[in-house]
Amino acid sequence: MTQTTNGGQHQLLGLYDSPFVRRVAVSMTHYGIPFEHVSLSVFRHMDAMRPLNPLFKVPMLMLPNGERLYESAYLLDYLDELAVERGISPLTPRSGADRRQVQQLMALAMVGTEKAVAIEYERKRPAELQWPDWTSRLRAQMRQAFAMLEERLDGDFLFAGRLTQADISAAAGIGFIRYVLPHEWPAGSYPALEHLAARLEASEAFKAVPIEE
Repeated sequence: MTQTTNGGQHQLLGLYDSPFVRRVAVSMTHYGIPFEHVSLSVFRHMDAMRPLNPLFKVPMLMLPNGERLYESAYLLDYLDELAVERGISPLTPRSGADRRQVQQLMALAMVGTEKAVAIEYERKRPAELQWPDWTSRLRAQMRQAFAMLEERLDGDFLFAGRLTQADISAAAGIGFIRYVLPHEWPAGSYPALEHLAARLEASEAFKAVPIEE
């Protein structure tokens, strides 16, 4: 689409209790990209969601020209392009070994987060339909992913001593687990990651995107 349909401003669809929506919103705030937050749930607001996003998939980012983007990883890549155009250092390097390393750290953060989300979905099933062995497998994968991140965290950030998307994604995932599944994040299990998450949650970009909606 080329016609402007939303007043020339980006629109981000989805609730901040989704770690995928939240990492996009934090990144936009970090870059200083104005956006309208369309706070709709894919479960509770289906009638309002349908005309905007018939896929019921969040996050969805509507560009000022009306184009719709899906999947948080692709949204973040688009935002990095905007950052470069504005002379801002992107949260994910654009090429080379640095890009691969940051992407792999992001992958670990997303594996841990996705497994936590799967645990939450399993927990919502009727008790007689829940599969304890499956939940145990998800928990083991989640904990392994965060343990691998914990090993990589040496200093204030996960890569090269500076903030990258790996840090934002990890903190967003940890925030989700602590908010929705606190029993799945025993205090003191990952002290370095907990310190990272606490620092980022205290930053202006994260405080502008509170998980409690």
